[in-house]
Amino acid sequence: MPQRDSAPLFHLRPHARFDVVGFGFNTFDHVCVVPRPPRIDGKQRLRAYTEMPGGQVPTALVALQRWQLRTAYVGPFGDDAGGRAQRDALSAAGVDVSACPTRAGVSSQTSVILVDEMSGERSVLWTRPEPLGLRPEELDLTFLADGRALLLDGAEIDSALLAAECAREAGALVMLDVDEPGPRTDALLALSDAVIVSEQFPRQLTGAADLRDALRQMAARGPRLAAATLGVGGAVVCTDDRVWHVPSFRVAVVDSTSAGDLFHAGCLYGLLQDWPLDRALRFASAAAALACQTLGGRASIPDLDAVVALAAS
Repeated sequence: MPQRDSAPLFHLRPHARFDVVGFGFNTFDHVCVVPRPPRIDGKQRLRAYTEMPGGQVPTALVALQRWQLRTAYVGPFGDDAGGRAQRDALSAAGVDVSACPTRAGVSSQTSVILVDEMSGERSVLWTRPEPLGLRPEELDLTFLADGRALLLDGAEIDSALLAAECAREAGALVMLDVDEPGPRTDALLALSDAVIVSEQFPRQLTGAADLRDALRQMAARGPRLAAATLGVGGAVVCTDDRVWHVPSFRVAVVDSTSAGDLFHAGCLYGLLQDWPLDRALRFASAAAALACQTLGGRASIPDLDAVVALAAS
């Protein structure tokens, strides 16, 4: 059953320098629309192509900034053209990047995103130079703890654990957006208040075949909110051992690249407004749906009024 009580699930600290601080990797995306999945030995002409800065945490921050929240990003930039474009785009959007180092002589992370023309579903190919990552001793812990919430991707596990610990000690909500389980994922889950992942993640983490059982087991490892997004199938959510389904909004899907990023952004936005969880998740679902209607990650971020209208429909 959906959660229908009027009380918010979390009580976020009321004041901080930023509403959301994001910690993770950025990337420069090359988005390619293909008529069909490519064969190893085949060739085909792209239906459309665009390139732009991306990354799951930075894209969520840009959305939140456009929705009139105060955001900051902590992450490394390469000193190539892609890295400069990433920094410039975040700065132009109003995201504070003053705590971000630039790695001399290191190229930026790059992603090639193949979008299926018929379904809008995407596959991601990426490369990241190892020296690009931030070591724990490089982190500005005061800056990372200076938000009402911290959003992180967990890619650099030692640094992510330290960032989550500092933010939580300062009273910030910690939200995790992680792609695959790793050897120390349980430690990061124990420091996270909210975890929103793909459908495969809870099963990979726990070994449970049933998604609802897997989410219960994942929630038992620390987070108060554990959710798995299902694309057009919506999301399945677990809080306090209660599991329910959040439906999606039906739209014409062009590109699902930023759907997960906007779901995280939408959920955070609602939690920061002290909304009940069911309202925050409905807003998140609306934001994710609208993001699927446009090609490219940052280009697909919807206006706040449009998300509010769809969520209320």
